[in-house]
Amino acid sequence: MIEKLNRPPISGEYEEILFDLPGPWREQDWNYVKFTTKNGIEWVGGFREKECHNFLVAELENKGIICVVSGGHGYLVDIDSKQKIKDLETDSIIDLITDQKTDSFYISRWWDLILVDEEFNEIEIQVPIEWDGFFLKEKSGRELNLEIEEIGMHGIKIQDYYVDLNERQIKKRGTMAILHAQKPKTQSNW
Repeated sequence: MIEKLNRPPISGEYEEILFDLPGPWREQDWNYVKFTTKNGIEWVGGFREKECHNFLVAELENKGIICVVSGGHGYLVDIDSKQKIKDLETDSIIDLITDQKTDSFYISRWWDLILVDEEFNEIEIQVPIEWDGFFLKEKSGRELNLEIEEIGMHGIKIQDYYVDLNERQIKKRGTMAILHAQKPKTQSNW
């Protein structure tokens, strides 16, 4: 069980473990998560922000593994052992979601999508279009809906792309129907 806290815990209320950045940092701000182990022990983790002020949390419930994004930086933590598994190499994270079926995390940045697989490898997913940012939306079956932002004069949001969670690929809705519906152009005989 996990709970995002909106303030540091009261000193001594819980065992506190700080998870700091592996390298240089600019921010003095921290985000806090309260964890409950399988044995019912509650503890709090503090996660330093790196470069912005986002705070995201997603849990692989079957494994007791959590990904915390604090200021764009991702931390993978084992809830029961209270230890950091690793710092994600991928930074500037703007969104995060889990796929419980494959014990994987999907993380997005402004320019790409990364899969953190069941062995915690960070794998870039091929992106079929250029965009200025995208967000991970709700899942529908084995499809993870995307909202793509094109920053410009009109601030367009495109919602006809999704991640096929079985094939681990980004696809466009209706592509096959459009391809099959178009008749090949023929030359006219004059």
